Amino acid sequence: MHFTDDDFHETNNLRTLRLLTQFAEGLAGGYAFKYQVAPNHEVRTEALEGMLEYAYDSLVRNRHLNKNQSEDELTVQIVEQLAQFQVMASHDTQVGGHCDILVRGPERFQWIAEAKIHSTYGWLTDGFLQLSTRYGTALPGQNQGEIIIYCRGSNALEVLRKWRKKLEEMEVAEIIEDRSDQDLWFRSCHTCSNSGLDFSIRHKIVPLHFAPRK
Repeated sequence: MHFTDDDFHETNNLRTLRLLTQFAEGLAGGYAFKYQVAPNHEVRTEALEGMLEYAYDSLVRNRHLNKNQSEDELTVQIVEQLAQFQVMASHDTQVGGHCDILVRGPERFQWIAEAKIHSTYGWLTDGFLQLSTRYGTALPGQNQGEIIIYCRGSNALEVLRKWRKKLEEMEVAEIIEDRSDQDLWFRSCHTCSNSGLDFSIRHKIVPLHFAPRK
């Protein structure tokens, strides 16, 4: 990207912030900057999801080292990486119960994640019900969250596809976006029984299978 002197004539103007955000787009630090200057909750959530992908990548790269770690141990690593980007993230915080990850931000922004090491689809269902009926409020700026599926078995994509099918069979949420084949996640939407507003959940699987033959 090419900058001109005019772009920096007013160092605090919105145009400069937009240019800097575009310049850093696709970088972990760029997502962090985008999160801090986000003009609305939608952009803030997009930036948060971008930072999370870097945290998930770190877990995948080090799966030979974290293969015996618990859900909490894996999740705390994600929280710590978010904290390095000046995101107000915490683990095991009370919001209707003990949230695995709670992120709070400007203008009442609140994002919640429930993490599960995949063992059975009933276990994933428990996580979905916790997030959808216990933690999520669907209030403005608090209407998105994430199911994090740590997959230690092989073929994470197939696990995610089966989970989507299970969710559809339960008829508790509508699938509104599917990037399973590209990015190992899909997004669902349901009506929050408490507020009556829509709550969106990204279902992200993190492939941690490690069984080298040599």
